[in-house]
Amino acid sequence: MLLSSSVSTPVTGMAWRRPAVCAATVMMCVICYGDRAALSVALPDIVHDFGLSSSQAGWVLSSFLWSYFFLNLPSSILLDRLGPRLVGILAVAVWSAAMVQGSLAMTLPAFLLSRVVLGVGEAPTFALGAKVMRLWSSPRQRGLMMTLFTSGISIGLASGAIVAGYMVAHHGWRMAFSILASVGFLWCFLWYFLYPARIKTPETPTPKTRFSIRPFFASRSFWGVVIAQCCVNYANFLMMSWLPIILKQRMNLSVFDASVYTAYCYTGAVVISLVAGRLGESLHHSHTHIPTGRKRIVALYLSVVAMLGFLPFIHSIPLSMVCLILSMGFVTAGSGANMALLADLLVEQDALGAANGLVLTFSNGTGILAPVITGYILQFTGSFEYVFYMVAALVLAGAGAVLALPRTPIKLHAVANG
Repeated sequence: MLLSSSVSTPVTGMAWRRPAVCAATVMMCVICYGDRAALSVALPDIVHDFGLSSSQAGWVLSSFLWSYFFLNLPSSILLDRLGPRLVGILAVAVWSAAMVQGSLAMTLPAFLLSRVVLGVGEAPTFALGAKVMRLWSSPRQRGLMMTLFTSGISIGLASGAIVAGYMVAHHGWRMAFSILASVGFLWCFLWYFLYPARIKTPETPTPKTRFSIRPFFASRSFWGVVIAQCCVNYANFLMMSWLPIILKQRMNLSVFDASVYTAYCYTGAVVISLVAGRLGESLHHSHTHIPTGRKRIVALYLSVVAMLGFLPFIHSIPLSMVCLILSMGFVTAGSGANMALLADLLVEQDALGAANGLVLTFSNGTGILAPVITGYILQFTGSFEYVFYMVAALVLAGAGAVLALPRTPIKLHAVANG
């Protein structure tokens, strides 16, 4: 399977378009996670409409991940073949159509189908963002640019929570889904005119790489990145799925007030993640020549996320918010730094899209479990106490793995396309 070499070198001759493309890529991430936030905010009303238990609600929250998990790698390979322009338009159009489909669903199976279709559209999103950010940024900016892209997660969840919260409270969850879908369709038109059909890179002949998963599986460094991403993604999907319910339960809030506090958390997390990303690049500056140099930053960030384990002992609302904001900010910063570490380690850069897809296949497999396991724990215990203990232990394990395993670059078997 031959991959294009388009990600191996930065784009040249389009300096005026660079910030616009990067901003639109972040906006894609914002829209993606804003659509996901709508489900979490609307969950109490959806549970009421369909008559669901807590464990069934967990399955609804994870339903989009069923297709997302299986299509991460195939969609990333397709991305390397077709390029960000076409794949971006198709992806956002499909998941926006799925939001419309969900707003019209009158039965639980029909609603679940809409979430599965949404997962189909969202499958290439993270790999697409990683590829575009690497292609349109300099080597010294890549860690920060990936953190900027992943900060779109928090921005999207914050804006999606507040918009969906208002719409659900005043017009119902179905209207909220439709309004958010329209933003996605507008983005498709913008991307079509903004992203060039062809891009220029420095004229350096690069052999194409025949992609195979075997060299990845044989690499200790790859498994260090994978384990860390699995652990941080569990924390990410826990918050993405259950945060409004966590806040509603801990603070006895209405649906709209819970969405406002959710927006506060994610807005604060954006600031924390960008500061952490900038700090991480400063710390990494003297180690840019070492492929494994970024792993200590990843381990540090994941260790900070483990403060969630202290949340059951915090009874002050302001301190609880501080704990949540800090941990969520470092989830984003840790994920961005870890994917930048993958790019640093990978020798054959033309396989970066597929490499991202392979990592995300594993990490989203873990992500599927987060809302489901949380639903069962909540059903049997009635609280989130053991949920927080579990996620703290996981991210500490991820920090240990990324610190211990990556020691050498990840090298694939490259063959010249003669």
